[in-house]
Amino acid sequence: MSSAHRLARVASAAVMTIVAIMALARATALPLAYHPSPAARLRLSFSARPERIEVCRTLSAEELAQRPEHMRQRVECDGKFASYRLRIDVDGRPAGESVVRGAGLRHDRPLYVLREYDIPPGRHAVHVTFERREQTDDDAEAFAPAVAVGADTGIFAGRAQREAAEHARRAEAAIPKRLQFDTTLVFAPRRVTLLTFDAERRALRLFGAL
Repeated sequence: MSSAHRLARVASAAVMTIVAIMALARATALPLAYHPSPAARLRLSFSARPERIEVCRTLSAEELAQRPEHMRQRVECDGKFASYRLRIDVDGRPAGESVVRGAGLRHDRPLYVLREYDIPPGRHAVHVTFERREQTDDDAEAFAPAVAVGADTGIFAGRAQREAAEHARRAEAAIPKRLQFDTTLVFAPRRVTLLTFDAERRALRLFGAL
């Protein structure tokens, strides 16, 4: 791939990210605005960091012996960024489902959710799930409790513990693996009810009259 082609792809990704941010900011600014349709409307609007999934394995003694001393670590991980499934059910019936990924060519930038659903006025049961699509039991989180003090050797002894702490920090900064929101709402005609992600509570939060 030529450098000009790569530059064009990066520029295109940057423009798309800026447009998404502007649309999200505009949508969030008026969470309870009127709209011309006689129906009520449920709006999902938020951004968050996707989780970095690191698939890990424990190196054998033979593999460690073949590594330079400063590169020896018990657990070796390769990473990618998670994608998520968003599903909305109203009164037990599906209202929408989509896949959400982080922005950027590698999906390593914040993800943006902006979805709207027309709902008949009145009382309705709403169920929203936002969950990681990738399922794995050999990620960095699973390996972290098994790392013992002094497991690494050489001048970087203790590196595994530092990496485990870094994995935990990144997990706290990312959106949780699964979010769920269940409630019964009274939707008013021509009104928009906003559901967003509260980063401090690490949960979905509703703006609007119950």
